[in-house]
Amino acid sequence: MMLNVPSKYTVSYARVQDDQFENVRCLTVMMENMWPYLRKYVAKFLKEKIQPKLRSRNKYLKHCSFMEIDLGTKPPEVNRMRVESDVEKKQIIMDLQISYNAPVKVIIGLYEHAIARVNTIKLEGTFRIVLAPLMGNVPIVGAMTFYFPQRPDLHLEWTGLTSLLNISGVQSLTQKKVVDKIANFLVSPKHITKRITSKFDIMELRFKERKNALRINVLEARNLVAKDFITKKSDPFVVVHGGGKTFKTRVISKNLNPQWNQTFEILFSELPGQEITFEVFDRDEARDDPMGSCKIAVSQVLERKSINKWFRLENVQSGDLHIKVETLQLLSDPAQLNKVLKLNKEIQPPKSEELSSAVLYAVIQKARSLPVIRPKKSLLNPLAKLQVTVGETVKKSGGKKNNGEPEWKKRMQILIKNPLGEKMKLKVRNENNKVLGSLSVPLSNIMAAKDMTIEDWFPLKSKSKNSEVLMKLQLRILAPRTFHVTP
Repeated sequence: MMLNVPSKYTVSYARVQDDQFENVRCLTVMMENMWPYLRKYVAKFLKEKIQPKLRSRNKYLKHCSFMEIDLGTKPPEVNRMRVESDVEKKQIIMDLQISYNAPVKVIIGLYEHAIARVNTIKLEGTFRIVLAPLMGNVPIVGAMTFYFPQRPDLHLEWTGLTSLLNISGVQSLTQKKVVDKIANFLVSPKHITKRITSKFDIMELRFKERKNALRINVLEARNLVAKDFITKKSDPFVVVHGGGKTFKTRVISKNLNPQWNQTFEILFSELPGQEITFEVFDRDEARDDPMGSCKIAVSQVLERKSINKWFRLENVQSGDLHIKVETLQLLSDPAQLNKVLKLNKEIQPPKSEELSSAVLYAVIQKARSLPVIRPKKSLLNPLAKLQVTVGETVKKSGGKKNNGEPEWKKRMQILIKNPLGEKMKLKVRNENNKVLGSLSVPLSNIMAAKDMTIEDWFPLKSKSKNSEVLMKLQLRILAPRTFHVTP
């Protein structure tokens, strides 16, 4: 069957629509042949990638492991497919409508004793494959990136889940929360990239770094529905989702035409299909009532540079939300900082948090001569995990196998209110949260470096001699779109 692949796609990737797909039954046959290899890859991925993250997430799970992983012989079904290409970005995007309903055997253990088991997995959703970059020689494509543009519909049949949720430290979880966390694991902006040729560096992909800073202004709403039967009013607030972040406005009591005028900032990559979602709720002691929602495609903001309009709220009788979203410039000249700080004070809304003036891009590659503390009563490998702190912002990474030279290749982006006087603090911990090494880097050192970039081995304060960590640290000044750079 021939597929229509236009030279440049024009379909908005904010939401995948059913009428944009073609029936391609032959893909199910392809999946049947690929499934034995995919099963092995998924099992290896769970063991080597997910298990260390699970163990490092909570000290009570440090002895948790996947004892057995068998996804069965029945492959997922690919019902329909849509293909679009973008010559300018040198990429092809394939959206597959998949369904998977099969018996499996995934045993989760603690101290090598089975405590829970997944017996059946049922999953339906749109799975996206990005082939990029397109190259002029074999193998034609440098890498493949996989993710779900929206959360798939996932159902798991468990045995022993109660025992798992009774573990100290995780009692706050429910079965629904566990399934939600699993379902959202590979939802945009999260993704997995697999390199096809060793000659291609994955970090060259345009969507691997969050180089797009957006300033989001939740201004006001009008004609909202009244949720309080007695007062004929509501107590509205807005929840903003985007780039893996969630923000909330303040609650305005007894008002159907509230004015928030609050500003939030989020960093985005150019991963296709990302959205900014706005959900309006009525504050209630028992349960917050939904009052409608709307969405903005990140790609539209990046193309137009600024969007300032009223959006009709969906799934509600009445209501509009006034939103302004604009892109920010990334400047490599430290001399612009003082001017940006002054401008931020002038334009900052009265009841919003301090606006960011810079962004720190950190790439933590690996360590050497790191202390190795083997866990007692366990055959599992020791771990080394990262914690980076700048001001009130704390970023953490999942653990990696610690053989004295752990390799993270972890990229972090941190918005900075004012880099003057701030420090980046790094701590390397094991699965018991014991500090294996630490360091502190004044951001002023990075500002003084050439191109505001430092790439080097940094000494760690550690019990082991010569402990070091290899990092690349880069600062960029954040300026509004209308900001004029001075010589």
